[in-house]
Amino acid sequence: MDVADLLGKEFGFEQVSLLDEPKTVLTNVGKKKLTYWRERDLLEYHLNFRDRFFSQYGILCNRMIRTLDGDGYVQYGDFYITVHDLVEECYAEDLYPEMKGYLLAALVGTAKETPCSPQYAYSSTFPYRETLTALASIKLLYPKSYTLLVNLIPEVKKRLLVDQPNILPPAPYGGYRLKRVMGQIFFEASDAVPLPAYKWIVNEIQFWFKTMETESFVKSFSALINGVDDEMQAYIIQSVIEPWEWRSCILALQQGSHSDQKIKQFQEEWEATRNIIDTLQLSISDRRVSYE
Repeated sequence: MDVADLLGKEFGFEQVSLLDEPKTVLTNVGKKKLTYWRERDLLEYHLNFRDRFFSQYGILCNRMIRTLDGDGYVQYGDFYITVHDLVEECYAEDLYPEMKGYLLAALVGTAKETPCSPQYAYSSTFPYRETLTALASIKLLYPKSYTLLVNLIPEVKKRLLVDQPNILPPAPYGGYRLKRVMGQIFFEASDAVPLPAYKWIVNEIQFWFKTMETESFVKSFSALINGVDDEMQAYIIQSVIEPWEWRSCILALQQGSHSDQKIKQFQEEWEATRNIIDTLQLSISDRRVSYE
């Protein structure tokens, strides 16, 4: 049985024809997009995440169309196939600040409630001692850069919440696209593995800071913080304050990726984080985080 016959049988399509467009079929109810999965755990994670994302926050996304038996996928040889409504290339205009924050808050809230396979349950706790070991390994190779990074340790310590693990959940944030469907935002998730929270949240907030006016940036961050529960608020603030750019620079140098441009980039990111913390009036004291 070929793919077209399988889809017709399992989903009840009266006609199915393969198109020249990659992973796209034409059915009697319109064009559909196919996704092929090798890992069932990853597939089921995406299925559950997207269902929750829509049902709890009302944001349209590329959910899995159900079979006649109510399943979210069918097996085809060594692969699993999911079927999605095809949204043509209609891209959304830039979101207003509050919507950017709400979108991120929705992803955090959904990720918190979505079970994740242990292989994707990355820790978001800052590995301070491990980073110090990596720093020591570059002392002889890059003495000038080593000195720069060592001199920042007192500030690094101030930015760390000692002995407080960060349990922000991973989320499928990489490779997504935003579109607009009948006036509503459509979040088209990729089929990538979920990313550690410190990467996708911190990177997005830093991007906001670089590309938005201060007033809009504060509005976006406020919408994010107000859109999650107290526990997630604390973890988000903790992630923003923690010196992830310091660690990233050290690891890059350890792996032999040294250049003046790399050090300049780190210094710019370090200063940007300082400015973010100051702009948002974030602080860590007595092992607690706060946002004024």
